[in-house]
Order: sequence, then C-alpha cells, then structure tokens
Amino acid sequence: MRGRKALRAQGGFTLVELVIVLVILAILLVLALPSYLAARRNAYFAEAAERLQEMREFAWSFYVERQSFDGFLDGPYQSTANWDFSYSSCAATSCLVVATGRPGTRVQGATVTVTLYGDGTSTVSSSGF
Repeated sequence: MRGRKALRAQGGFTLVELVIVLVILAILLVLALPSYLAARRNAYFAEAAERLQEMREFAWSFYVERQSFDGFLDGPYQSTANWDFSYSSCAATSCLVVATGRPGTRVQGATVTVTLYGDGTSTVSSSGF
C-alpha cells in the first residue's frame, strides 16, 4: 500500500483521466469540423465568384454596346490557383461564364456556371461541392 501512495505522489495522470481528455477532444473535433469544412468551401466559392463577377461585367459591357453577345470572346480567361475560367455558348441573347475546378486541387470536379441573359438577368448554378 505504501508503494502505491509513493507512486501517486509523483503527480502522474491515470489512464482514466487521459481517456476522458481524449473523449472531450474528440467531441470538440466532431462539433468544429463541419463549420471548418463549410468555411473552407465558402472561401473556394468566393474565389470563383470574384473572378466570375469580373467576367460578367466584361460580358455585360459588350452586350450593352452591341445589343448582342454574338462575336463575344468565347475562350479561356486567366486562371487562378484553384479555378479555370471560360466563356462558352455566347449567342445573341445569352452567354455562359464557367469556372471549373482545376485538377489536383481541393475543388477538382466542381463547377460554377453563370448564365447571362439579354434582358439583364442572370442565373448561377454550381455542382461538385
């Protein structure tokens, strides 16, 4: 009995105390992980949205001058670290502005598409997030 008290007096942690700490840390991780992943996903989406807004304004300027998307630049736009951008299917009254996740990044396979219409409206769709 005396030897056991001497060991306890050294100030170490018991196995039960360590397990309790690990359980508490696991619970905190389970609660925090979804928020972290959502914030990261929103950051990637914001990166694409910023560049798409620039491309959208450029396309609208072209449309306002000519009253048509015909002849508008259909092709790639400057990429970022995570996204490739392009204009596609630009016709008389509509134009698609597309962001595609680059291979080897966290957004690989994701797309964000903005469809511009001649009446001044637009729609945004996304997939792969």
